[in-house]
Amino acid sequence: MNNRERLLIIVGTVVLAVSLAMMIVGSRLQPKGPAAPNGSVTPIPANTPKPDAQTGAAKKAPAVPSANPIDQLLALLENGTATERDLEALKRLLLATDPALATAAIRDFLATGRDARTGLDFALRPGGELAAPTLRVLLMDVLGRITKRDGTDSAAKLARETLEKKDSADEWAIALRNVAWSEPAATAYLAAKAREMLTFAPWRAAPTSGMIEAFDVIVFTKDASFTADLASAQSDPNEQLRHAADVALDRLAAASPLDVMSYLNAHPTTLAERPMLRADYFAKADLAQPGQKTALEFYLGRPDIADAEKTKLLKALATPAAFVSDNLLTPPPPEPDDAAREHAILAATHEWLIGKRFPALETQLLQLQRRLARE
Repeated sequence: MNNRERLLIIVGTVVLAVSLAMMIVGSRLQPKGPAAPNGSVTPIPANTPKPDAQTGAAKKAPAVPSANPIDQLLALLENGTATERDLEALKRLLLATDPALATAAIRDFLATGRDARTGLDFALRPGGELAAPTLRVLLMDVLGRITKRDGTDSAAKLARETLEKKDSADEWAIALRNVAWSEPAATAYLAAKAREMLTFAPWRAAPTSGMIEAFDVIVFTKDASFTADLASAQSDPNEQLRHAADVALDRLAAASPLDVMSYLNAHPTTLAERPMLRADYFAKADLAQPGQKTALEFYLGRPDIADAEKTKLLKALATPAAFVSDNLLTPPPPEPDDAAREHAILAATHEWLIGKRFPALETQLLQLQRRLARE
């Protein structure tokens, strides 16, 4: 970095600091004025000069402090006076600032290791906005959004550094998302880190909200080898973790149905103790796809699968259930083409009945065929 670039960053950081300081201080310096007609209070602008009590002359407005905006928000968080509006103000300011300056300011702060809790839980709001539990998570989230928007790799570099140590499960969640945003092809790396997170005993014993949201990274990777890991987590003593595993495995089966069906066919003991749940995952099959149709036919012909489980599958095949939510990384599933799906199911059931492929299921296949024909 040359001297000119250093000077630009210094000047830009000062401008950034003054801007946010004015926003934060201004929001707090609103003395009460005379009551408005509707009973509300008319605020006095923060820097309006006030007349001297003796001379009547206007006093000079106090100078606005020029502390670094991130440091100033940290101080507000530490003394318990920060509000959600302050958090949003910092995010808006950083997102509106020159990306190089904002990125430098965020990285400089994160390098100090300082942090404070925001009073919020790690949660995804409608549209994917994040409620951050700490200032560091907030800044990592903003950095990820800046670099996603501008196509740079600063967030991914920092994320990979974060993922080399286990300081915070919530920071890992954002780090995994930032890597995926910048390097969507790095699924092997993301899968390895997601598995590392899932199996880290201290985090698994007391999963944070961020760790729960990070299960979506597994869905993003479409790695069917997680089927066994998630099936195991479905029996975890922690209720939140069990639910996260249920949702993730269902969504993984929807995102990568052939791979998940192939895995379950190749590992017959996986989910053998939860047969009706296994049937739901096979119900994701799109019978218009030859590979998925073959995998489903193999399942229907397996002697170790009880007829009750196969019946559950056939009932769910036309309208498989799906989880719809705001996710850390993956978009909601597309609207299904019901007509095309039903056409493929009718064609398959006709073929199976004519060829007498599954005689023990003939009654169920006829019922499915008649139901779809009526619809």
